[in-house]
Amino acid sequence: MAKKNFPYFEVEITKNYPSGISTHIDWKPSTNIVETHDSLVIEMELPGVAKEDVAITLLNNQELIVKGVKKQPRPERGPVTYYLFEREFGTFYKKIVIDFPLDTSQVTSLMENGVLILEVRKRGESKIAVEIK
Repeated sequence: MAKKNFPYFEVEITKNYPSGISTHIDWKPSTNIVETHDSLVIEMELPGVAKEDVAITLLNNQELIVKGVKKQPRPERGPVTYYLFEREFGTFYKKIVIDFPLDTSQVTSLMENGVLILEVRKRGESKIAVEIK
């Protein structure tokens, strides 16, 4: 399936939040943004992240911010030597700017199998008929 550029979204990954947890830079979760007829669905891969360590904020009905931390597991057997260290840990921050109004009273979230799923209902556009004289 080919990727499509959506004119509605500008995904901004800003600010470098040093975690102090590992030598890796802070990580960026992979995200899908899907628009349906009446809602916006955001799917964000957060394997190993506890839902208590995620904060979701919707600002001005148009800016969705998801941030949190993935804690590095500590071995219980004393000092260890890592020979390969590919898993990412630390804080993450993702800001999604949406250029159409959202209904803030209709937001649902679910964390399932390491994927955060957010659904925000779109606000209906108010239309009026204008008579030309």
